[in-house]
Amino acid sequence: MLLQAIKSGKITISQNNVEQVEIKAHGKQIDVDAKKKEFIKEIVTSTQKPSEKKGITEKIKLPGTTISTVRKIQPFVKEVVEDMCKEGVTVTLSYKGDKVVTVGAQADGKISKLLTGTRGIQVNNTTKLIELGI
Repeated sequence: MLLQAIKSGKITISQNNVEQVEIKAHGKQIDVDAKKKEFIKEIVTSTQKPSEKKGITEKIKLPGTTISTVRKIQPFVKEVVEDMCKEGVTVTLSYKGDKVVTVGAQADGKISKLLTGTRGIQVNNTTKLIELGI
């Protein structure tokens, strides 16, 4: 639905006048480039805190990084990723210009299929992924 509204463009997110994330959209491709890992960790941490709100955001919150947690959200993640693949949508996450993860149509996650149940998630750079703490 988001891609129907956004055809192309660029958004820069800053915090305290420091660029944190740059998001570029073109066609069915969204590229997210994180400039500061602390900002990404802050976002991930904030989604793990309890919330009074209920709804779709409550369903995707990660209360921890245990294997049982991953198993609980796996069906939801798989469904979203499979929908992205069917629609030809790809999202890439980069850190300081190095591609870390590809999700969607252009991903070829042969190894990650064992964990996620879909080839639509590809880890491009394990070291940077660990560095980001995701």
